[in-house]
Amino acid sequence: MTKENGCLLAIPGSHKGRILNHHLNGHFAGAVTELGFDDSSAEEIELKAGGISIHHVRTLHGSLPNLSTKPRRLLLFQYCASDAWPLSGIDWNEYVKNHLRGKPTNQPRLTQVTVRIPLPGPKRPGGIYANQEVLKKSTFNNAAN
Repeated sequence: MTKENGCLLAIPGSHKGRILNHHLNGHFAGAVTELGFDDSSAEEIELKAGGISIHHVRTLHGSLPNLSTKPRRLLLFQYCASDAWPLSGIDWNEYVKNHLRGKPTNQPRLTQVTVRIPLPGPKRPGGIYANQEVLKKSTFNNAAN
C-alpha cells in the first residue's frame, strides 16, 4: 500500500471517541457523514508487499484514491472475542463454523457503551464500496492534501 495506489489512512485513538454518524438521508452509507468531520490527524499507513496493518474495528479509517495503474489488493480478516456478538443478524451455524479459539457461547458480553446500528440498511447494498456510492465526496479529504 503506497500513497500512489491509495494506502490506508487511520486516525490514531479515534476508537476511544464517540461514534460518528455513518448515515446519509436516513440510510447507512458506510462512511462518516457528519458535517465538519476533521480528518487532519489521519496518518498514512504504507506497507510493502506482504505487510499487514491491524487496527481496532472502531478506528476511523479510509484510504487515499488509487492514482496508479496498479490495483490495490486487500485481504480482510476480522477477529473478535467469543462473547462479542453483533446486535442483530447472527447465524448460529456460521458463528460456530468460523470459531477459531475458545468455546462458542450463547451468552454475549454486555457493557455500557454507545451503539449505533447500521439500519436502515444502505440504499446500494453489497460491499462497503457499493454502500459508499451514495456519497457526494470522500470522507477523508484533508488527509490527501
